[in-house]
Amino acid sequence: MKLFSRPALASLALAGAFAVPGIALAQNYTTDTITFTVPFPPGGGTDIPARQLVDKIIANTGLSIIVQNQPGAGGNIGMAQVARSAPDGLNIGMGQTSNLAVNPSLYADIPYDALNDFTHIGLYTTQPMAIVTFPGSPYQSLGEVIEAARENPGAILYGTPGAGTVAHLSLELLATEGELELTHVPYPGIAQAISDVMSGVVDIYIGSVPSVLPHVRAGSVRPLAVTSAEPNAVLPDVPTVASFGFDGFNAADWKAVVGPAGMPEEIVTALNAALNEALEDETLRQLLMADGSTPLGGTSEEFAQYHAEELETWAAVIEASGATVD
Repeated sequence: MKLFSRPALASLALAGAFAVPGIALAQNYTTDTITFTVPFPPGGGTDIPARQLVDKIIANTGLSIIVQNQPGAGGNIGMAQVARSAPDGLNIGMGQTSNLAVNPSLYADIPYDALNDFTHIGLYTTQPMAIVTFPGSPYQSLGEVIEAARENPGAILYGTPGAGTVAHLSLELLATEGELELTHVPYPGIAQAISDVMSGVVDIYIGSVPSVLPHVRAGSVRPLAVTSAEPNAVLPDVPTVASFGFDGFNAADWKAVVGPAGMPEEIVTALNAALNEALEDETLRQLLMADGSTPLGGTSEEFAQYHAEELETWAAVIEASGATVD
């Protein structure tokens, strides 16, 4: 199952970039302060790139924007806050795969309609997952993990940053497509998970490339595969899952800017232009790519279409795998 098409998204960026003069429109947009909601705690994998984007938009446009962290319930609380805001352009936020595409199928009760309660402003970045093991592991490749799983169903323990995360569902997708029985060990974060995979408590761990990259570089874990269709720039020698016989396998986390439904078209156009303009900045692009992310961009319409496709894709993965939140 193909979850993510990098070439397609790259074309979105080219199609949407500088469709309108962003600075001029943004200067006429508002003199009030915009609240940019990050639905996760400060300093994390969503907060840092969100603040980098906001800083660049402020520098380019002169807009007044404050970042507000509103964590909880897998991002649902922060996204609900954005969805319930007045659609005047003064309340926007950073959505991502989990709270916009995964949670609607995973949670029995979610406080918003992920597709219809938001205005799609634009895609920001994407990044694959990385599967790692400990340096002394008997598994030298993902192929050996798969072979061991087939010989001993259920014996391979895999850690993730939590049930229902993109990392968890990416491994469940691998198990479904490979007809493998793996045992999931969810963790509340990466610290204990890395400690356990280093000591062999779990056989492998899957997390976002930025989250495991420092441990790979420190030599405390050994990468086995990345979930993108092509090797990642910061892990160029690590093979893809697809290269182990899973043709078309491509699973990734993405981030995007949204606002409440019903925002005026001219404001959406201004914010989309400001996003694309920021993504043209080489400094921001280098910051994003340094941790394994790929800058995206594109029009709001292209983001809305992609979001609808992602909702269907992840719903199918959840149904096929039987994944649930613990």
